[in-house]
Amino acid sequence: MNTETQSIVKEEGGWNELWRRDIRPWDKGVPSPALVEVIEQKPIKSQIPQAGNVLVPGCGRGVDVFYLSNAHRKAYGLDISPIAVQQCKDIRAEKGIPESQVEFITGDFFNFETPAGGFQLVYDYTFFCAIQPELRAAWASRMAAIIPKDGVLITLMYPIGTHTEGPPFAVSVEIYHSFLDANFECLLVDDCTSFEARVGKEKIGVWRRK
Repeated sequence: MNTETQSIVKEEGGWNELWRRDIRPWDKGVPSPALVEVIEQKPIKSQIPQAGNVLVPGCGRGVDVFYLSNAHRKAYGLDISPIAVQQCKDIRAEKGIPESQVEFITGDFFNFETPAGGFQLVYDYTFFCAIQPELRAAWASRMAAIIPKDGVLITLMYPIGTHTEGPPFAVSVEIYHSFLDANFECLLVDDCTSFEARVGKEKIGVWRRK
């Protein structure tokens, strides 16, 4: 994000304002190549839950939500922006996908109502890096609360770096370990295929709830 976009985000309702202005530099329109690799190509794919509930926090226009849904896995997209969620619902209607398979929720990740049984799979890409760094401990606690034992968290770690301004705020593999190791077993941290502008700034991580 440029400095003007960052300043909008810092205001009350800033994320929704970006959607109102149609400013969404994070939106690539297709699932991340790294997510596709984990789900379809890397050996770790056998350990990704094929049934249950899956959550994508900060889902934007729902590209990853639609990708992760299947006949046995109900996908939930969560976003704080009502405009983003309405766009997701419109796209779902255009695709003819029932709400019983893909559901979109306007809400706060830290206190939204979760379905019975929690989420067997959660995918976090540009959510961890979007929240204020002082909320990262709460993020980890919330992940541990909504993912039951043996559930899986996929983290596409971006942007790896040392800059201090954001969002997106800089991340590192060590930062993820520091917040997740207490409640999750790290199954994989690996290099990954990225969108062109993000090459060298990402790694993929897969974690199993202890």
